[in-house]
Amino acid sequence: MKHITRRLLDWYHKNKILYPWRLTADPYRIWLSEILLQQTRIPVALPFFNRIVAKYPSLEDVARESQESFVAEWSGIGYYSRARNMHACARELVSNHKQKFPSTYEQLTKLPGIGRYTAGAMRNVCFDELTPAIDGNTGRVIARLTLNDLNPTSKQFLTALEESYLDLGEDAPPGEFFQALMELGEQICLPHPDCLNCPVGNYCLAFKKGMQTALPRKKIRKRTEPYYWYFLLLQNSESFYLIQNSRRNFLRDAWLFPDLLVQQKLNNGELISKYQNRWGIDVKNLSKVGSVSHSVTFRKIEAIVIQPEQFEISNSNGKWISTEALDSIHTSSILRKILVGLLSQHSKLVEASQT
Repeated sequence: MKHITRRLLDWYHKNKILYPWRLTADPYRIWLSEILLQQTRIPVALPFFNRIVAKYPSLEDVARESQESFVAEWSGIGYYSRARNMHACARELVSNHKQKFPSTYEQLTKLPGIGRYTAGAMRNVCFDELTPAIDGNTGRVIARLTLNDLNPTSKQFLTALEESYLDLGEDAPPGEFFQALMELGEQICLPHPDCLNCPVGNYCLAFKKGMQTALPRKKIRKRTEPYYWYFLLLQNSESFYLIQNSRRNFLRDAWLFPDLLVQQKLNNGELISKYQNRWGIDVKNLSKVGSVSHSVTFRKIEAIVIQPEQFEISNSNGKWISTEALDSIHTSSILRKILVGLLSQHSKLVEASQT
């Protein structure tokens, strides 16, 4: 085993944080943790992991659940396609793989929602097969150790990282090597690294050349676009009227207030017309309740809540949902921001009456 890898593993054994997914090699739990940690920090993902495992202790439990109910468990964490893919994957495994994850890279990557990184992570931890698993943490560590200055969006960059991963991990226990790289990226080799406390700093080529903060090279970020997201607040004595919006390219399955997502502000006349044409809701005398800021991927959104003095619903695409039932449906943090940040400031909302 290489000196650098031995030093890394020694450090990991003494400093690892015992997250629940570090205490098992069960493919179901490793799979769940890896999917949850996509686009989500550990402190946010951890309570979701514990809650989902408690409610769905096995792959079969996920497969038996309806997609809507399973996705509802992810409410507030975002990126709900992850949950839909997990549900589809569970049903695929139960139907066609005897309720077990396959161990080969090729078979794993054919399953819904499992890509190169997740397949690699599972093979390392669950099947003891050294396999490149490159994400933000492992990629950052390896790029600095090997002085990888390639374009981070290029195929050559990823290929070089994967080759270095296999070279460094040769003869090491695959699961421990993968977890050690992850831990180093989470604790020490951060975007602004703590190089003086790094267990492998003496071997790091970027550190030796003073380039550790320059690597990996920064990706060109997509320009943030401003959006205005209008939400129509319809309320009776016990419930709110919510809809699903299949035309939106994100949060399509989330239950939200009837919405309009635009890049230019709308006046009252335009809002009245669009709500009638788009949602079949006739409204009169709109007033602004308030607004909150929200971000989805590259969109910087001003969410504007409006309420009518009178309204009439002529379609049946939505449903009335009580406040108590909101926790049991698939919604979004934006709705919770509105309810907590705005509605709680009003001791009593102006009660809308249907015509």
